[in-house]
Amino acid sequence: MINTIRYVGEGEVEKDGKKEIIQIHPAIILKDNGAFIQVSITHPRIIQEKLKSRGENVPAITVNALIDTGASGCVITSKVADKLNLLHTGYQTVSSVQDEQLRPVFFGFIIFPWGSGKEIQLVSCPLKKFDCLIGRDILMHWYFTYNGKDGSIVICD
Repeated sequence: MINTIRYVGEGEVEKDGKKEIIQIHPAIILKDNGAFIQVSITHPRIIQEKLKSRGENVPAITVNALIDTGASGCVITSKVADKLNLLHTGYQTVSSVQDEQLRPVFFGFIIFPWGSGKEIQLVSCPLKKFDCLIGRDILMHWYFTYNGKDGSIVICD
């Protein structure tokens, strides 16, 4: 499936003492924010089935996820893991440009805007602007194009 995402946005400027809302070019939005998509995160299918069999709702959370070609795996914040009460599966050493840390690992299911999804290991790390990073463990299944000039990305899943 081919999915094209073109970024749109507005900004506020002051002109002649009055504030005006202007459209920001998609290339600027992509440059300033990076390539991101909205995803839903929930439990893996086996946990979903158990919850449903007990008559319980399956919790899910929708967040913006940065597509990060520098990340080997997917990352979520502890806020996401705690809110969903995801299955904790252990710990993993995570390396960054600053240091190495032992971080908690969870198992979850990420659903993409076009409906497909992946059950995947999710490392919990603090993130500033996003609640999720999509790493190369997902990207390895995609054909991904970053079109900076046009302000769009294309994901073939």
